[in-house]
Amino acid sequence: MNRRTRVWTVALTLVAGLALSACGEDDPGVESDPSPTPSATESTPAPTTAAPTSEAPALPQVAADLVGTWRDDAADWTATFAADGTFTWDYQGNADFLTGTYTLANGVVTFSGLDGNDLAGDVTDAGLVFTLGTLTRR
Repeated sequence: MNRRTRVWTVALTLVAGLALSACGEDDPGVESDPSPTPSATESTPAPTTAAPTSEAPALPQVAADLVGTWRDDAADWTATFAADGTFTWDYQGNADFLTGTYTLANGVVTFSGLDGNDLAGDVTDAGLVFTLGTLTRR
């Protein structure tokens, strides 16, 4: 799925969600909560504190966000991103299978191997998606 298709999919999902949320309004002629409301002299229970929610990590935006180890177990592929803009791949049991430099621009990660070949992949919610597999942070 290309970037434009993903943007339209997200936009349509949001619009559909808003439309459906409007359908859930109560009928004004029917009382939805039969419990009496407390008077000014009655005390209301103190609000409870909700447990903190863990948010999904933000998608990498700049090359520095990639630093660390990323892995695809199914492809037996590990990519290690260094802070100096270099990478190392371990691929199917071959340590240092490929080395070179990497960039991240406009949601696309590009590996530029010292062998002269480049491989580009998309940054998605699932991870870094390439033809070889999908790398996720370890």
